[in-house]
This record gives sequence, structure tokens and C-alpha cells, in this order.
Amino acid sequence: MRRLRRAVVVGILMLVAGFTAVGSSDGGEPPWKAGTATVMITPDRPLTLLGYTTRKGPFEAVSDDLSARALALEDAQGRRAVLVAADLVAFQSVVVTDAVTRRIAERTGLGRERLIFNASHTHTGPVVSLDPNLKLNVAHPDMTPEQAEATIAYTRRLQDQLVDLVERALADLKPARLSWATGRTTVPTSRRLPRPEGVVMSPNPAAPVDDAVPVLRVDSTEGKPMAVVFGCSCHAVAAGFQNAISADYPGYARAVVEARHPGATALFLAGCGGDANPEPRGSIDQARTHGEALGREVCRVLDGPLAPVVGPLQVASAQVDLPLQQLSREQIKSYLDRPNFQAWQARHMLEVLDAGERLPTRYTAPVTVWRLGKGLTLAALPGEPVAEYATLLRQALGPDGLWISGYNNDCFGYLPSAKVVAEGGHEAIGVTLWAWSRSLGPMVGFFEPRVQDVVVDAVRRLANEAQTEVK
Repeated sequence: MRRLRRAVVVGILMLVAGFTAVGSSDGGEPPWKAGTATVMITPDRPLTLLGYTTRKGPFEAVSDDLSARALALEDAQGRRAVLVAADLVAFQSVVVTDAVTRRIAERTGLGRERLIFNASHTHTGPVVSLDPNLKLNVAHPDMTPEQAEATIAYTRRLQDQLVDLVERALADLKPARLSWATGRTTVPTSRRLPRPEGVVMSPNPAAPVDDAVPVLRVDSTEGKPMAVVFGCSCHAVAAGFQNAISADYPGYARAVVEARHPGATALFLAGCGGDANPEPRGSIDQARTHGEALGREVCRVLDGPLAPVVGPLQVASAQVDLPLQQLSREQIKSYLDRPNFQAWQARHMLEVLDAGERLPTRYTAPVTVWRLGKGLTLAALPGEPVAEYATLLRQALGPDGLWISGYNNDCFGYLPSAKVVAEGGHEAIGVTLWAWSRSLGPMVGFFEPRVQDVVVDAVRRLANEAQTEVK
């Protein structure tokens, strides 16, 4: 099997270290405080969905509601951080997280390095934008001015909801114990299939994916789960082209966990699934099937031995310059005949040049690392990282106690590895913001192969920085 296996190694380490079962207690003071909050973010009127340009008009139904969930943590020294997980296609910093983190800092004193906003990447979620000219954009060619204004109103309301959500989670802090373990899933299947004409988007079960299911259990002083955070590295596209609101498979997985553990708040964190899809897919029923399978695996992990997470909480974050290829007009034109979205991207790059603009040389994005004592390190990557980043970071930092997440704080498009850049294909298209909103500026381009080294080096440096006070 070429899937990335960690569960066996983690299980052996737990037995060797003598990790205790969930709910057990040494009788001492709980080393953490934790608080949760949830808010429904389903639009109150039909809006245009993001994820597929072939869908026309606002959504026609609500299959299941969208939500945003927050988990606030405080260690024994009073250090705090908040994780927010939302049923959205993406968080873009200039649209949502920049404004929201500023407001949260003003109200709570928490810096943005202590806030992680993770999008599940459901393709049956609404467009989030403050651009009144979305109707002029090729990504939403049929959007009317009224729909663009409704999208802006939804986005402003979403900002308010997220600020309130974080404040409510912090107000809910109470003594808690943390533990974690990793399971495995068969939900993700690689969608990068080599063909003579190039890599195409089609199921490729032989190619590697990240099959890890990291699970964090947050227990009350009574030993019952008050929160469960879990991850999966796979696009939330099981529902297919439905023109209906749905949280896709992550929502159904959460429902299984919450039904098994009443009173617990389940949070889903998208992982390195930029090049993975659930198979089969194409209907709400298939989204439910994948989600319930994932939820059962999470529950299995929760019922087994988990490693205690003691603290302290240390965080480090940086704005990292991700290098873009510098191509001539003729080099860009050479992409126009490729059988994938690189041709689509090349056309947008030529549009920038035709408009008299310069193509960017880099895209600056946030990378964040949280260390929860010596037991757990969460590496929060931006964009849509491909599965190879899970392998690369485990090699760089060691596989033990490492949780790698994507789709955090800012999503600009795909974050390819050097291998994906060389091979081409859909996941090699890089920064795509010009295609979605002209107001964001001429942000479009293919990443250089060395973007891989830049990201890995940044995570390694931040992990070391966050470790300096952990003795």
C-alpha cells in the first residue's frame, strides 16, 4: 500500500509510553481549560455557490445546514488560542480573516497567531466576497448585481458571526483534559492520473494520499467529551454538482460523532487533500456514506487508547513569501494547449499582461504552528496543500505527535509540491485569485518548484520557535 500509514506506529508508541485510556485521571488539577461555541452560517436567502463554474444561478435547496465551530484552549499559564472550523470553501485573508482577527484582537487581546480559521472546502458552500463586481468575473458570469450585493451582505454578517463565535468560546472556558490519537481512512483517493498528454483529473487509486485521521479529544472533569477535533485529507466534493447547500461528508461525519457522544462539539479540520477526492462521488447520499464511514473511524479512535496532551501551549506564526515563476508571454502561451486547468490559468495570466499589469513574483501567506506541550504539534498551512506535504513535513519534523492541516487562514489556490509543479495538472495552477475577484489585484501565477522547500523550512523554523519555552 502506498497510502501514508501512521496509525500502527502511533499505536505502538502509545503502548510503549504507557498512555492511559480516555477519561482516566491522576486526580490532579486538569492542565487545560477549554470552551466551545457553534453558529449556523447557512445563508438566509439563495446565493451563488462556489466550487464549480458549471452551476448556474443561486442555490435551489438546503440539503443540510452549514456551521462554524470554535474550540478555545487555555493552558495552566493562562496562554490562550482559538481554533475555528467552518463549512466554507475557503477563508481568504483580505476578505474575511484580516478584518476578523483585527476585531478579535481589539476585543480579546488575542493576536492572529493564536487564531486558526480552517475551511472544510465544501464545494456546496456559498461564495464569500466583498466585491460588488463579481458579476463581471469569469468565475461567476451569470451573477446579477443583486446577487453580488446579497453575497456582500452575507460576508459582512459572517464576519460578525465569527467574531462573536470566538468571544463565546473564550467565555465558555472550563477545566478540561486533552488527549489524542490517529486513525486511518479510505475516503481520499488521488485524482492525479498520468496520461500521455499530461496529468488529468481522474481517480488514481495507485497514487499516494494522506490517509491519517488525527483525533483530539477534549474531556470535561467528568471524563466525558466536550469537544472532538478530527481531520481528513480529502476534498469535500462527495455531493458533486448539486446546486444545494451542504456541509458534504465532513458534516455527516460530525453528526456521527455527536450522536455517539451527546453534548460534544465536533470540529472538522481539512488536511493535505488538494489532490484527493472521495470516490465514488456525485450525490448527497454518497456524501453521507463517506461521512458516516469517517465518523465511525473517529469514534473508534475515541474509544481506544489516546495519548495525554499536557501543555504548555506555544504558538508561532509568520507571513511567508511563496515564490512564483517568472514567465515570458511566449512561455505562458505554451500552456494554452495543455489538457487541464493550467491552460485556464495561463489565459488569466495573459489577461493581466493585456491589462498593462505586472505578474506578481510571490504570494505572501500565513503559516502557523501550535505546540501543545511535547505531545502534539499542529502545523497549519495555507491554501490547498497536496498530499505530499504530509510526507515532507513528517520527514522534516518527525512523525510523532504531528498534525498537518491545510486550508487555514488564507486560501489563494493550490499549494503544490515540487513534483506536482514538474508534472503539471490541475493542482499545479497555483495562485488563482485574479480569476475570482479583480478587486484583489493581479494575483495569479504558477509556483516555482522551490515553494516546497520554502514551506517546509518555514514550518520547521516555526516549530523550533514554538518549542523554545517548552522544557
